[in-house]
Amino acid sequence: MRGQKGKGIPVSLMGIKEDKRFIQKLSILIRANFFVPDARKGWRPFAVKKAKKLINQYSINAIVTTGPPQSTHLIGRELKKEFGIPWIADFRDPWTTVFYNKFFPRTKKAQKKDKKLEDAVLSECDAITVVSNGLAKEFEDRASKIEVIYNGFDEADIPDKKQINTDTFSLEYIGNLKPNQNVEALYEAISELKNENAAFSEDFKLNFTGNVDAYLLEEMCVSYGLKSIVKVLPYVPHQEAVNRMVKSNILLFIIPRAENNRLIITGKLFEYMASATPMLSIGPIDGDASLLIKEGKRGTMLDYADKDGIKALLIQRYLLWKEQNGEKTFHVEDGLKQFSRRELTRKLSNVLNSAIGDE
Repeated sequence: MRGQKGKGIPVSLMGIKEDKRFIQKLSILIRANFFVPDARKGWRPFAVKKAKKLINQYSINAIVTTGPPQSTHLIGRELKKEFGIPWIADFRDPWTTVFYNKFFPRTKKAQKKDKKLEDAVLSECDAITVVSNGLAKEFEDRASKIEVIYNGFDEADIPDKKQINTDTFSLEYIGNLKPNQNVEALYEAISELKNENAAFSEDFKLNFTGNVDAYLLEEMCVSYGLKSIVKVLPYVPHQEAVNRMVKSNILLFIIPRAENNRLIITGKLFEYMASATPMLSIGPIDGDASLLIKEGKRGTMLDYADKDGIKALLIQRYLLWKEQNGEKTFHVEDGLKQFSRRELTRKLSNVLNSAIGDE
């Protein structure tokens, strides 16, 4: 938020848990109660004006809005009211129940206004698309038509699977590792295997591509003595990240510890599964991601505290790698076509055709 003299007050979500200064507290208070549903609401009149021009110019016969930011749905709502054309609202995250709302010092009035806007969008749009079954269940009592369309993966991004031999046996994590992804049972399991099996200690590497929280890095390297086998690599372009997924021996997948994390399905999960690399998945065992992993035949989700399960999976995969003289094992790719973006785009096309009455 910026005044006439160019002095600004941040209204984003960064630092909402740890801000201490008065000006920061004030900015969060303003963001929470005056920027409803979100800090992007200010672009609404400009977007509506431009959208009206485009609709008239190109005879557009359907509207798709996607959020967050959820203020985009208010734009779609206004356009539907004026033009009467079908409107599909796409949700990538929850609205009023999104996890960071609990950190906002919201008044009852602001909460009520946000809920009213959410209810209006859900009831007035012609169809809703969501990225998980859990999100569909959250909205089903207020929406007439909901379709689950996952994030999926692009088949063109996945390199051909060919025989790969590796000199080391690597467990790889691709992406940012945040404080709420701390899994002490994982470090303990690796530490025990390292101490119990000299060959494993020699062959095993724990690799990260991306940013790793400093506390977590110290935890695993110092507290659990894993410094000699941990390697942190900087960000790489997307295609190189996918290539690393394919070349790794095991991919580490961790659902963040957060409220309602049973609903979390990250876009990375689909590329992990498409790589056909075996996965060590840790998170809520009854969550949406767990069901997808089973459906895609990529093993099972292990609980955050399941040290024995983690240990068993690692040693099983390691011994198989040794038996095959360092050759990497791939999963069978059955059951993944439904998660390709080609198939998911077909699904979205069907939703649009249904909305405009052209099936």
